[in-house]
Amino acid sequence: MALRPTPMARVVLTGLKADRDRILSYLHDQGVLQVEPIGKEGLEELLPERAGPVDREVLEQQSRIRALVQALPPVPASGRERFRDVGELLAAARAIPIDEEVRQAKRREDLLLTDVRAAEEELSLVRGYAFFGGDLSLLRAQSVRSYFGEGAPDAFESFRSELGSARFEFLLETQPEEKTTRFVLSVPRERAELASRSAQRTGVHLVPVPEDLDGTPAVLAPRLERRLSELRQELAQVRAGLAGLSRQWYGKLLPVEEQLNVEARKSELIARMGGNRDVFAVEGWTPRDQLPVLEAGLERLTGGKSLLLVVPTKEEPPTLLRNRPLPRIYEFFIRIYSLPQSGEIDPTMVFAVVFPIFFGVMLGDVGYGLFILGVCLWLIWRVGNPRAGRTWVPQSLVRFTSMIMPPSAMKQLARALLPGCLVAIGLGVVFDSYFGFTLGQLTFGRLNFQLFDPLSSTGVSKLILYTGYAGLAMVTLGFLFSFLNEIYAGHRKGAVAKVLWIGLAWVIALGGLALIHQQIVISPPNSTLFIYLGIGLALLVGVIVLESGQAAIEVMSVMGHIVSYTRLAGILLASVILATVVNQISVGLFHSGLLAIAGLVILVVGQGFNIVLGVFEPGIQGARLLYVEYFSKFYHGGGKGFHPFGGKREYTLAQYPAPGPPPHP
Repeated sequence: MALRPTPMARVVLTGLKADRDRILSYLHDQGVLQVEPIGKEGLEELLPERAGPVDREVLEQQSRIRALVQALPPVPASGRERFRDVGELLAAARAIPIDEEVRQAKRREDLLLTDVRAAEEELSLVRGYAFFGGDLSLLRAQSVRSYFGEGAPDAFESFRSELGSARFEFLLETQPEEKTTRFVLSVPRERAELASRSAQRTGVHLVPVPEDLDGTPAVLAPRLERRLSELRQELAQVRAGLAGLSRQWYGKLLPVEEQLNVEARKSELIARMGGNRDVFAVEGWTPRDQLPVLEAGLERLTGGKSLLLVVPTKEEPPTLLRNRPLPRIYEFFIRIYSLPQSGEIDPTMVFAVVFPIFFGVMLGDVGYGLFILGVCLWLIWRVGNPRAGRTWVPQSLVRFTSMIMPPSAMKQLARALLPGCLVAIGLGVVFDSYFGFTLGQLTFGRLNFQLFDPLSSTGVSKLILYTGYAGLAMVTLGFLFSFLNEIYAGHRKGAVAKVLWIGLAWVIALGGLALIHQQIVISPPNSTLFIYLGIGLALLVGVIVLESGQAAIEVMSVMGHIVSYTRLAGILLASVILATVVNQISVGLFHSGLLAIAGLVILVVGQGFNIVLGVFEPGIQGARLLYVEYFSKFYHGGGKGFHPFGGKREYTLAQYPAPGPPPHP
C-alpha cells in the first residue's frame, strides 16, 4: 500500500536531430514523460525549436482527413496499421483521393435535407388546413396578409376578441378531440403587425401562407407527396453513395487520422524544446520507477546516441496516484477536494476504507441498503450501456441530474456507494431493521433476531461512545500522517509537536470519559483530576513551545473534531426514528378501513423521503467528516496532476514499443 504519490524525477533528454522523430514517437507511445518548457539554463546553450514544412503539412493533412472522417457515415473498423515514419504516413494520406466526391455528395445531401424539411412543412400545412377548399393563391392579395393559425380554443377566443374588428376575416375549424382550433386569417397589410403581437400575447401560433403554393389543398396534397417522395429517394441515393465510399475508405481513414493526431501532438511539443543544427533537448517529469525502462528503450532505439539525465530542482513535481482498482474508485472524491502534493500522504486508501463504513453506519438498514444498492447497480449499467434506450425514469429528471453531475461522475459516485450499501445491509441485520420494521413486526412476532437495539437507552449510549472513539481514532490518524509528513520534510520540531498533539487528544478524550463516569470529581478535586490536568498542561506547553501560542486555541478545535464524529450516531438514530414514526402511522391507518389508502400513501412518501435522506445525508456527512475533521490535520492539497505526453491508440500500432506497462494516470 503506497501512502504517497509516485516519486517523480525531473529529467533532461538530449539526442541527435536525426533521431528526434523516432524519440518523440517512442515517448508518445510510452506515455511516461510530462514535457515542460526548456529551462533558461538550456536556452543559454540551445535555441527554441521551430516547426518545419513537414510539420505544417501534417497539420494540413490532419484537418483534411478529419473532415473526411466526420463527413462519412461510420462503419466498423478492424485491424491496426503501423506507419514506419512520417513520410510513409503523409504518402498514405495523399493517396486518399475522395475529397471532391465527398464534398459534392455532402453539399447535395445538405440541399436535399433542406428541401425535404420544407416539403414536409408544406405538406403538413396543406393537410392540416384542408378545410379551406379554395385556391391558396386567393389568400395572396396585394392588400392583405394571410396566415394559417392554430391554438387552444380559449386562446383563440382571446385572440379573436383582442382583434375585435370586422376587417379581420376568419375561416376556422375546431377539433375537440385534439383540443385545438385551426383557422385561416386574412388581415389588411397595415394591421399585420398588430395581429402578430396579439398572437404572441394570447399563445396562438401563426404561419404565413407560403408564396409558392397555388391550387386547392385537395390538389396540392398529392403533388407535395410525390415531390417529397422524390426528394427522399434522391436523398437515399446520395446517402447510399456516401455509405459506399465509407465502406471502401473509412477503415483506411481511421488509422491515418489517428497517426496524424500523434504527429500533430509531436509538432506541438517541438515549441517546448531546444536545439541547434545537430542536437535537441527536451525536459520534463517522469516517475522514478520508469527511469530504467525509459533509459533502456532509448538506448536500444538510438544505439546509445541519446542521454537521459536526472536534474536537481526545487520545483514541485506533478502528482501521479497509483492506487489499486478498488481504492482507485475513491480518487474521485480526492480530486474533487484537491490532489495531494508530491510529498504529502495520499489519503485515498483511508478514504476507501472509512467512507463506506461511515455511510453504512449512518444508513444501517437492510431495506434501504438493498434499494440504494439496486439503484447504484442500475446506474452503473445504464451509464455504461449507451444502447439501453429509454427507461422508466422521467427524462426531465434525467436532464436535471445531468445538469448537476455529468453521467461519468454519477457512475463513479454509484460505484463508490456500493461498499457502503453492503455495510448498511450488514448493520441492518444486526439492528434488525428492514425499512424501519423489525423481523418481529414483519412475521407477527415469530422471528426476532435483533442483536443491537439502537433506540434503547443502552444502545444510544453505546452508539455515542463508539462514534466518539471513532472520532478519536480518526483525529489520531490525522496527526500521525502529519507526523510522517514532517519527518519526510525533515522538520523534527514539527514531528515532535504532532506526537504531543496525539497525546493531548487522548488526554482530552479519556479525561472527558472519566468525568462522565464520575472517575474525576471537580469539587472537591481528587487526584485523578490533577493527573489529567498535569499531563494535559505539560503536553499543551510543549506544543506551544514547538509551534506557537495559537496552539492553545486549536485545543478547542481538536475537541470539537472528536465530538463531531458522534453525528454518525445522530444521523442513524434520526433515520431509524423517522422510519419508525412513518411505519406506526401507516400501520395504524391500515386498520382504519377507509383510511388504508391514506396509510399506503404516507408509507410510500415517507419511506421515499427517508431513502433520499439516506443517500444524501450519509454521503455528504461522511465525506465532510473526512474532508474537515480528518484532512485538516495533515492535508494541504494543491497538487498538479501528472499529464504525460502521449495518447491512446485504437487503429494504429506503436512505432517503437518497449517493455513495461505505462503508469496509471
